[in-house]
Amino acid sequence: MVVLGTIAAGCSTKEPGDASAGTTTSTTTDQASPTTSTKPSGSGDSLADFDECEVLNSIAPQLNLTDIEVVIGETCGASVSTTASVAVKGHPDLGLDDVVPGGQQSDITIGSRKAKMVKQSTTQTSCLIAVEATPTSRVDVAGSANASLDEACAAATAVATAIEPKLPK
Repeated sequence: MVVLGTIAAGCSTKEPGDASAGTTTSTTTDQASPTTSTKPSGSGDSLADFDECEVLNSIAPQLNLTDIEVVIGETCGASVSTTASVAVKGHPDLGLDDVVPGGQQSDITIGSRKAKMVKQSTTQTSCLIAVEATPTSRVDVAGSANASLDEACAAATAVATAIEPKLPK
């Protein structure tokens, strides 16, 4: 998927050893291929329980997402169209203030939450939406498109808006 560099360079990564006790393996699927996760089963009030692929699978029918799969570490990606894709990564220990500077940053709102939009986060046609889960945690949605920054930002914003109600409060 195209968005690998966007997530890797557009935000900080989780430190080794952050895995929660009681981790189980669950399998989620989409129309194309199975996706395996090692996140704790069940939903929780903590972003540490957030399963990126599970949440993408849950909104897939609403946004016509396809090719949902783990793309790097715990980052889960999906195709939004034939020319745009997204990747989602939860950061239980990083807030909005920890978004790595770069690109054209602006403060926005997704649902009722504070968020940041970073246009051209890693390429001319990439867009990062970082959504606050709590003051010290966030979820990044990186969008990438073949030729259009607007398409990348629209894809990332649509996915961020769809997953916002599923984030812990």
